[in-house]
Amino acid sequence: MKKRPQDDAITVLSVIIIILAGVAGIVVLIHIITPNHTGTPHGLVAMAARESGDSVRITGNPIGYSCIQRTVSGFDIRPQTTDEHAIGAIQASISPIIGDMAIDMDQTTITIIDTRTETLTKQKKVSPLNPGEWAIISRYGNLPFGSANDDDILHPGETFDLLITLPEPLSPEERFTLVIAPAGGVPLRITRTVPVQVTPVTTIND
Repeated sequence: MKKRPQDDAITVLSVIIIILAGVAGIVVLIHIITPNHTGTPHGLVAMAARESGDSVRITGNPIGYSCIQRTVSGFDIRPQTTDEHAIGAIQASISPIIGDMAIDMDQTTITIIDTRTETLTKQKKVSPLNPGEWAIISRYGNLPFGSANDDDILHPGETFDLLITLPEPLSPEERFTLVIAPAGGVPLRITRTVPVQVTPVTTIND
């Protein structure tokens, strides 16, 4: 039986669709597996994050430490004033959103917004941690990614615990916002209200 022209047109169209799908798949694969040497979030998930979400996410709720001199994970906290009924430091755990992201914490800024806005200073030294400074106090990996390494690059599957000392204590029922802004990524905004009762270690819920 003689092949109709319509059949030929359908066959050619099918071939074109298959070729286009293959090219698109190769482009996506190359984009995903290309190494990122700059530490700036990249890839499809990162692009989506820039449009609609955060580059990093918080794990659990922040923990507030009362405004007294203390040691947390080897870091000495030295507040300017002592007030056991106010919060002088905050610990928060962060990890990248799921995807091919690597975030350079040396290029990340943390800002505290309450009655004023102040950008905090990253410290690498262990002690002391003065008001207005922050540091990475622990690093760990989540299965199946294994353990975290010792650098300041936050990789997929890793979680960093940050200790943030506040420039000024936060009083009970005071509202504040922490802004964690990776270079080239979408800032994570954590807004909380200090509980009515502040204890030596206080969980700061939504």
